[in-house]
Amino acid sequence: MTDISRRLLIQSAAGLAAAAATAGPVAAQSMRSGGAIRSRFALDPSLLYVNAANLCPTFQTAIAAEKAESAALQSNPSQEYRRKYNDMVATAHARIGKNINASGDSIALTRNCSESSGNITRGVRLKAGDEVIIGHENHPSNTNWWKRREKTEGIVVKIATPADEPKTAQEVLDSYISLAGPRTKVLALSHQTNLGGIIAPVNEIGRFCKSKNIWFHVDAAQTLGWMKIDVAAMGCDSLAASTHKWMMCPIGGGVLYVKPERIAELDPLMLSVDYYHTGPADAVNGQAFEYLGQRPDAMLPGLLAALDERDALGGDAGIEKIARANAALMRQKLSAKGIKVIGSGDPALWGTVLAVDIPGLPDRAKDLYANKKIAASITRVGGKTLMRISPHVYNTADELDQVANLVTMS
Repeated sequence: MTDISRRLLIQSAAGLAAAAATAGPVAAQSMRSGGAIRSRFALDPSLLYVNAANLCPTFQTAIAAEKAESAALQSNPSQEYRRKYNDMVATAHARIGKNINASGDSIALTRNCSESSGNITRGVRLKAGDEVIIGHENHPSNTNWWKRREKTEGIVVKIATPADEPKTAQEVLDSYISLAGPRTKVLALSHQTNLGGIIAPVNEIGRFCKSKNIWFHVDAAQTLGWMKIDVAAMGCDSLAASTHKWMMCPIGGGVLYVKPERIAELDPLMLSVDYYHTGPADAVNGQAFEYLGQRPDAMLPGLLAALDERDALGGDAGIEKIARANAALMRQKLSAKGIKVIGSGDPALWGTVLAVDIPGLPDRAKDLYANKKIAASITRVGGKTLMRISPHVYNTADELDQVANLVTMS
């Protein structure tokens, strides 16, 4: 038994269940307006794209903004012209910071989630015998460096293994914090895993880590963009994500948040030129992780245009309602056809990443793409090969019907 309040977990689950219960009208709205949302993207009309967990398309306005800026930059790549990007980066810091309840100067723009996590996995100072707890379904970018440091530095990596289909958030919580001891210095996990789609009770884990002075790192690649994120409520010391997954922004952007009072404890992954740096050169803030040299500057206007589009969809709250409703609808349609979807669908434990048991994988997935134009992915849970289906706001009810029908055809 843990010292974390079961009452808090029950309250959290009740809140999510209440949100899910109100998703009916949202789902209906999505069915009516889904085509209108989809039209904002450049997706091939014949493609059934349900692979948001890998890469999301971006908005047509963002594509146009990035294309125009790329042409302008190639016509004038001078340092003088490029100074304007500092203001764009500062605007992005502030807007993303507001979305996750953090100050803009605690945000860094990187090139992807792996680079963001690299600042943590290589940057936290550890010594031989120090312990790091990770999840068994962590993304390799939040696993491989810890394991490498175990070999080269003598740290100890402990792997939490929650059940593939936990019945309660308490089970997931206990699987992590039961491994903690006096030498535990870091706990690093995926908020929602990219394999089985389990959502970790991060707020409760964060409270535990704070009480034990354990660095808590959250890989939010599979949640930032469809789920409302509050780093203060999480109590995390750092959070990493990309902009090209659920945020639906252009490729080439990542997000790193580090709690301001802990930034000085990290060694940055890189220290190159500082033209993205908008404060004093020796400032101790999130911008310390932006000393990365040349970046895909033309992406920045596209990033800001995509953030505008997200606001037009109702911001994080509106997007979460539609995304949850579409995922629940996809789960319902598959289950109605006798197809096993991992997990109960409890919104406290599962969200938008669905691991689906379809016979004949992985060859069947290749055929579904080649002949039926279903773009999904392959995942493995409990040693079994499954199909990962991850719909988003741009999917329509008709598309989800087609996916359910096609995967059940022999």
